[in-house]
Amino acid sequence: MKTEYVVVSTAVADHLNLASGEDAGFRLGGAGVYAWSGIRLWTPRVRLVTGIGEDFFTTFETWLEKSGADCAGLLVKDAHTAVSNIRYFSSGERVETPEYGLAHYRRMEATPEEIGRFGAEAKGVYIFKDLPEAYWEDVFRLREKQGFRLLWEINADAAKPELRDRVKACAQRCDLFSINRTEAEALFAGASEKAAIAGLQSWGLPMVLYRRGAEGAAVVTPDGVTMVPSVPAPEITDPTGAGNAASAAALYGFCEGMTPYECGLLGSIAAACCIRQYGPPLIGEEEMRRAREVFMELREKQTDA
Repeated sequence: MKTEYVVVSTAVADHLNLASGEDAGFRLGGAGVYAWSGIRLWTPRVRLVTGIGEDFFTTFETWLEKSGADCAGLLVKDAHTAVSNIRYFSSGERVETPEYGLAHYRRMEATPEEIGRFGAEAKGVYIFKDLPEAYWEDVFRLREKQGFRLLWEINADAAKPELRDRVKACAQRCDLFSINRTEAEALFAGASEKAAIAGLQSWGLPMVLYRRGAEGAAVVTPDGVTMVPSVPAPEITDPTGAGNAASAAALYGFCEGMTPYECGLLGSIAAACCIRQYGPPLIGEEEMRRAREVFMELREKQTDA
């Protein structure tokens, strides 16, 4: 099956310690896995490219088989898969600590060369990253050569006012940029949401996904700002990964020629799919069918409004 979309970020084992004190064990996690699910909800032609440990397939074999994941881009780079120890608190906050240290975690990241090797025919590439200049220059050269559309979801570490000019310069060389409300507030030094959105619009990108959590998203283009509501989930268990899924789904919509509202709606539906359980959702034909029904229903309502 031809790969049309590539997700570049992490696949890890999340060790969950709940606010109740319960040790909930291990779940598949990582921004890349959640972003992969955001596109997988709409097409099976998506590949995650990232480093893993020798133990990854043994640990997550059942999930991978049930999900029908394309595993070609899962590259063994160490004996151990990265582990994030996650502690939840009753306030809703959480703290993550890498079990094997930050250097091990970063060693798992895919290189631009690996992106090119496992995404040669891709329409779109999703990258969750901060601001290493050499890395981005290699990515931009690869994009020029291979012609894919590029979405950058900013890592919160780069959302700082002193880095804003560099963030802007990098974002302007992408097709889409994704940022959440907290990150935008930090990037624009405490600006109001309205001012932050105006600032992002002034950058002139084809599309910015400004994620507003439970309030949905603002899809920002040079021509205007489109507000997109969130999609109610029957149960909210854990918001982890919702932003990654929404960003990646918006990339799919953009590459398929959808309107800003439709791109945002794909993202809202993907986010709602993520928050119903701990760990990423298992997505099969039935889950895809339900997602498309919700999409058609909500798109119709927006058309009639």
